[in-house]
Order: sequence, then C-alpha cells, then structure tokens
Amino acid sequence: MEDNDGIFDDILNFEEPSDPKDNQPDIVKEDDFFSSVPSTEPKENNPVLSELLKARGIENGKILIADDDNNTQEVDFHTLPVEEQLTILNPEPEVNNYDLDDSEIELLNQLRWNNQSPEEFLANYRQSIIDELDVAQTKDYDIDAYDDSELYILDLKNRIDLSDEELAKELNKELQDEPLFKKKVEALRNEYKQLEDQYRQTQQDEAERQTQEQYDQFSETMVNTAIATPEFYGIELEDDEKNEVLSFLLDVDDTGISQFSKTLNDPTKLYEAAWFLRYGKESFEALKNAYESEISKLKKQDNTRVIHKDTSGGASVKSIYDLTI
Repeated sequence: MEDNDGIFDDILNFEEPSDPKDNQPDIVKEDDFFSSVPSTEPKENNPVLSELLKARGIENGKILIADDDNNTQEVDFHTLPVEEQLTILNPEPEVNNYDLDDSEIELLNQLRWNNQSPEEFLANYRQSIIDELDVAQTKDYDIDAYDDSELYILDLKNRIDLSDEELAKELNKELQDEPLFKKKVEALRNEYKQLEDQYRQTQQDEAERQTQEQYDQFSETMVNTAIATPEFYGIELEDDEKNEVLSFLLDVDDTGISQFSKTLNDPTKLYEAAWFLRYGKESFEALKNAYESEISKLKKQDNTRVIHKDTSGGASVKSIYDLTI
C-alpha cells in the first residue's frame, strides 16, 4: 500500500494549472523587434565590402558625386540612400553591339526567338529558295482554266458541229459513268497541254532566232566599223587592239550579256564613257598637238649642223671645203 500511496502522491502532486495567457508567445514590443533584426547597414571594417567598394571606385567609404552642372563633391557612401547605394554597386551593363547594324541585330534576335542555329537558318533559307524555284518552274496552262465539263464540251464542239442542246445531252451521257468521264477528260487535258507546250516552244524558238539575227547584224556592223577605222583621233589602231575591243563589246555570257553591258552598269564607268564621248576628241587633239610640238622642237635641235676644224695635222685649210662636217 505504501507503494500505491506513493503513486497517488505523484499523481496528486501536480502543479497548479497556469493561466492560458502564460502559454501564448511572448509579445514583442516594436522597439524590441527592430532591435532584434540584424542591421543591414554596411560595416566599414568588413574586408569583403571594402574590396567591393574599391572595385566600384569607392576608397575609404568616400565617393565623388557629380551634380547636373558636372560639379563633383566627395560624400560618404554610407550616408547615401539605399537605392542610390544599390545603383552604384550594381550599374546597368553597357550594351555592346559589336559594330553590328540594325539588320544584323534583328537577324540574331530572330535566331534566338525561333531557337535556331545559324546552320539551321541557312538550311531553311536554302530550302525556301528551292521551293520558290519549284513554284516558278511550275507551268501554268490556259487549259486548266476550264473544269472537266467545260473542257469536254469545248473539245466536242471543236470536233463536231453540235447545238448547245445536243452538247448538253452528250455531256449528261458521259456523266452517267463519272470515273470513266474523268479518265477521258484527263486524257483530253494532257493533249491540250502538249499542244500548249509545242506552241510555247515555237514562240521561244522564234524569239531566239530573232535575237540571234539581231546580234549577228550588230556584230557584222561592228566588225566592219573596226575594219574601216584605221586610226582613232590620230592614233593608229593595231589589229590586236581592234580584236580586243570587239571581244569586249560582242562576247556574251550564258545570260546573253556582254562585258561591255556589265561595265556600263557601273555608274562610274558609265560617267567615264559619257565624258569621253563628250570631251574625248578634244582631249586627244590637244594631246596630239602638244606631242607633235615637242617632236618638232626635238627635230630642229637634231638638224643643227656643227662644223669641226680638222686638227689631224694634215694640209692647212685653204677653203671651206677643207672643213669636215
């Protein structure tokens, strides 16, 4: 029983319940709260902070601030507002366009937006050109402007003289078996396309023939002009020079364009040609006259006769004929 009494003693020996208010967390006063928050104010003796400030040009916590008039004043960095301190410590990075123009920057942005590599972009670009060429090379046929029924009636009317009513009856008969009708019309359409191809080829051959004929006439005219032009503004023309000029003027590439035409596409060369046509003759004549004048002067100097006295110890000079020239 003593043991049991001890148990009950332990049970009954409990502390008096505390006030519920005592179980609530301690109320922190406003002054205590702010005093418990770690201070964010930089410490001047922090070596890491000091190095960071030095990297930003701030020595011993001092920084030069320039006003709107560009007047500088040394102030304590730690006395500046927090936002201004952050701006100084985290300046906006300078934008470096690497000497790229607007179109190049736009291209790079397009690659980024589309998540494409330069190789993928070039591959897509090449494919787009190929697709465009395929579309351009696709032939358009006039006969495709007619649907199957119209084509059937057109062909039937060209072969047989039938009234509109008779043509309608024939069409209705053919439409009774639509698959067979489509096969017939498809064969007709291919026949008309072949006729169009033949007509276009004939037109192209005729155009090429006329172009070649015009070229031959022009070439013959220029060759005859070169033969009939022995000199140019007083300067004799060699045959090699004539042939080179004719080749420059008449030889054409695969597209039918001569080097002369290509040269005239250059504005500078075109202006030079225009200047020469306007002032070339006068300039050549002035140059020719100056050249001939100098040659004439040299000839006069060469024609001056110098008389030398014979000092060989022979007979004495008795007359002018005894002088050597």
